[in-house]
Amino acid sequence: MYFSFKKIPKSKEMMHELIEKYFEKNLSEEEKIRFDKMLIEDVDFKNEFEFYSELKNAVTVSERQKIKKEIQQFEAIEDKPVFTLKRYFPYAAILLIMVSFWVYFVINRPNNDNLYLTYFEAYPNIEISNTRSEPNQKSVIDDAFIAYDTEDFKKANELFDLALKISNTDYIQFYKAISLMKLNQHKEALKLFEVTNWTTSYKEKSMWFQSLCYLKLNQTKEAKTMLSILSKKYSFKNKEAKELLSKL
Repeated sequence: MYFSFKKIPKSKEMMHELIEKYFEKNLSEEEKIRFDKMLIEDVDFKNEFEFYSELKNAVTVSERQKIKKEIQQFEAIEDKPVFTLKRYFPYAAILLIMVSFWVYFVINRPNNDNLYLTYFEAYPNIEISNTRSEPNQKSVIDDAFIAYDTEDFKKANELFDLALKISNTDYIQFYKAISLMKLNQHKEALKLFEVTNWTTSYKEKSMWFQSLCYLKLNQTKEAKTMLSILSKKYSFKNKEAKELLSKL
C-alpha cells in the first residue's frame, strides 16, 4: 500500500519510504537496521510510524467491514427460495400421464357421428314399383316413392305427408322417417319411430333405424338398449347390431 504526500521534506520523504517498505515487507537488511534504530532514537520517525499504523489499521477495518457486508448480502440472496424446474418434475410427470390417458381415451372413444355414417343406409323401396308407363295411373304414393328412389328426399318427405292423408299405413310412416333421416331431421324421424304402431313387417326395421337416430342424437344409452333387444330377439341387421353395440 502506498501513500502519497505533496511537497514532503527530504527527511520525511525518507521516513515515508522506510515505513512503506516496512508495511510491504520489502526492507533490505541495511534498511531494516536503520528502521529499527530510528524507531528507537527518532521521535518524529516513531510518530510517523504510529500514524501510518493507525491509518493502515483503519483502512483494513473498513475493508473488512465492506467485505463482510458483501458476504452477508450474498448469503441473503442464497437463502431466498429459487425457482427451479427440478422440484416440479414429479408434478409434470403426473400431468403428462393424465394427459396421455385423456388423449388415448379421446382418440379411441367411438365417435357417434362416424359410427352413424358407417351403419346408416337408406332402406330400399320394396313397396311400390315405379315401372308403370301410364302417368295418369300414378298416385301421390307412387310419386312419393319415385322421389324416394331418385334420392329427392325433400320432395319425397312432402309427398309422404300427402300420402299419409290418403293412407295412414306404417310403411309410408317408415319411408317418411327414412327421408327425414336423409334430410338430417333426426328428432322428427325419431318421433315417428317411437309413436307408430308397427306391424310385424316393419317392427325390426324400425328398431334398427330408431337406434341409429338415438346414436346420431348422442342418446347412447337408448341406442344401446335398442340394439341389445335387436341383437337378442330379432334377425334383421342382427350382425350389425352386435357390432355397433360392441363399439359403444
